[in-house]
Amino acid sequence: MSIFTAAMRFAPVLVFASLACAAPPAITELRPRGAQKGRPFTLTVVGKNLGEGPTVVSTLPASFTALGTEEPGMAGRSATFLVEPTAEWAVGVYPVRIRAANGISNILLFSVGAFPEITEDESRPGSLPHQNDSIERAQPIPSTPITLNGTLKGPERDVYRVQVKAGERRVFEVDARRCGSAIDPVIRVMDGSGKLIARSDDNPLLSLDARLALTFPKEGFYYVEVHDARFSTQAQNFYRLKTGLYNFADDVFPLGGRRGEQVEVSLSGAKVKADLKAVKAPQTFVNLPDSPALPLPFAVGDYPELQEPLTGTPELPVTINGRLSKPAEVDKYQFAGNPGDEFIFALQARELGTSKLTGLITVYDQNGKRLASAGDGPLPVDVAAVQVSSRTLGDPYLQFKVPEGVRNFTVAVEDLAQRGGANYAYRLMAYRAPFDFHAVIMTPFVNIPAGGTALVVVNVERRGYTGPLHIEAENVPQGVSAAGGDIPAEIPDPNNRATSRRAILSLTAAPNAKFNAGEISLRAVGVNEKGEKITRVAQGVGYAIDVAGATAQGVVDRQRPLTGTWLAHELPAAMTDALPVTLALSLESTKKKESGYEFRFRWKWHARNTMQKFPETVTAEVPNFIDFRAIEVTVDEKDPSTGTFLVTSTKNTLPTLYDIVVSGRLTIDGARQEVYSPVMTFTVPALNPEEKLANALGSAAR
Repeated sequence: MSIFTAAMRFAPVLVFASLACAAPPAITELRPRGAQKGRPFTLTVVGKNLGEGPTVVSTLPASFTALGTEEPGMAGRSATFLVEPTAEWAVGVYPVRIRAANGISNILLFSVGAFPEITEDESRPGSLPHQNDSIERAQPIPSTPITLNGTLKGPERDVYRVQVKAGERRVFEVDARRCGSAIDPVIRVMDGSGKLIARSDDNPLLSLDARLALTFPKEGFYYVEVHDARFSTQAQNFYRLKTGLYNFADDVFPLGGRRGEQVEVSLSGAKVKADLKAVKAPQTFVNLPDSPALPLPFAVGDYPELQEPLTGTPELPVTINGRLSKPAEVDKYQFAGNPGDEFIFALQARELGTSKLTGLITVYDQNGKRLASAGDGPLPVDVAAVQVSSRTLGDPYLQFKVPEGVRNFTVAVEDLAQRGGANYAYRLMAYRAPFDFHAVIMTPFVNIPAGGTALVVVNVERRGYTGPLHIEAENVPQGVSAAGGDIPAEIPDPNNRATSRRAILSLTAAPNAKFNAGEISLRAVGVNEKGEKITRVAQGVGYAIDVAGATAQGVVDRQRPLTGTWLAHELPAAMTDALPVTLALSLESTKKKESGYEFRFRWKWHARNTMQKFPETVTAEVPNFIDFRAIEVTVDEKDPSTGTFLVTSTKNTLPTLYDIVVSGRLTIDGARQEVYSPVMTFTVPALNPEEKLANALGSAAR
């Protein structure tokens, strides 16, 4: 049977079985999605597997009292709470998750605003669709400041009618991406005849959200239209339309500050203080005092900070805060080094969400000769690369080795399209290093079945480091074992381009293990040329909210999940109920062939119920295995709980250590669920024992 696919997986076969198991909780909706600050309200959490007596986990300073009300037919799918302030609420977004007896849920975001809240008529339970899709059917809204909660279902437009006075100034702002919605909103304002007078899409400081500030020339009715830029269908399809007269920041400088310090920040000229003394996350938020607008992200770094203009040569490491105030402006900084010295220059701008800069870094020698650049080269061809051609284009970084005859050099920062202005600020980080790497935990949280296994994915962006990597787990609860987390060495890239590699780590709980929900820390470990360990703490994503749309490498409008590193979460973990089955993997034999090696693996299901049915095959994955092939999948004729398959290597496969994991899909309590084996490791030997490959050695191999 041939089951090899382009995704390098076995084709899973769905098997329906009656299994008694409570899957972990998951939440899909919050009702409402926001509230006026300081006012108690009723919150209904909608999802599945919420169980009995779930509790809310949130940073919102409030008490959550279970009301015990449940909608008909919603047993285990909704829970309602009375939310009452316990301290002052600040305008912003707050995470909400559920903790239940069977684990922890994903996070959704809840918004706190300054204005009274109303709801779009069309979004009320039981309402008919398409009630306000045109000027003729526009929903009237008050002229007083409000926050309106609405939804967009695919190719629809929501139109609202508002009455204004001659000379009146009014702000229209849509909160969506910033508060956990997958909508990419557009605002259009039309006069009474339907003529377009203003439009906003992707405001420079608002991620992909929109804002307009208008002064109306004459009294009358005007129409405000909200729609999704791509008219897409999203699971998280809500938006919050704010309107009124209020202050907000049009620009921010600097874009960040040093951890542990108090930093003065200019928000459209107004000076505010950002207190970074207790901030652990890579960013925090800043805002104008008493502004109803959501606060702006503010980066937090660990190096000493300077601001342009600079005189002389800065000491390293350093973060330089600058801004290209005029079109075609180029900022230049002087550095010194000896031939052979190695530096890394990394730019933060566009990825922070508060700059429009598409950065270009260029290094020149003392005579003005160009030595190196980043931000203007070809995209990595690696399918897993982080930097892509899309609206989420990454900020550039540059590895630079001082050539012979050079001791002083200039680093220039400019916009690739030679633009400039108040929204073209940046942070240039400079430090001495031959290479670097950055690790991100792609799994937002994990529920580990009692006696079973859960998987965690860690993505490592290589910045010149091509040696082997290993993901280590710390603070692992008692009774839980970790396995896997290996990334092989890399074939050195002459173009020195970023590559991204994925590691899979398994967490397996003993049948009698018991622990409270907590956080596991992960770190990526490499070795330098001296054999010394290099460690980078893996950053958690906080949450991952899906955005439907194109996700392929190189797509211009590539969509990525919304993440929340600002929460400073690592890997939240909890225990969940034992599954009715577990899955094990073993290596039966290894054979050398003319073109590579052949590894025969055996999978084995273990069930609590002797009448249990099993999937007819399993799915296997071996990350970073070049020319992966899996063949000859065979279920034992006498024992359907076990079977074998072959993994084959080729001459292109690097001889080194690899991780392999298998999974099978079953239906548990009416829902499809993957069951995983613990990760196991195996070694691909060199075809020629005398062969010495630099990229197979335990070194940085640059």
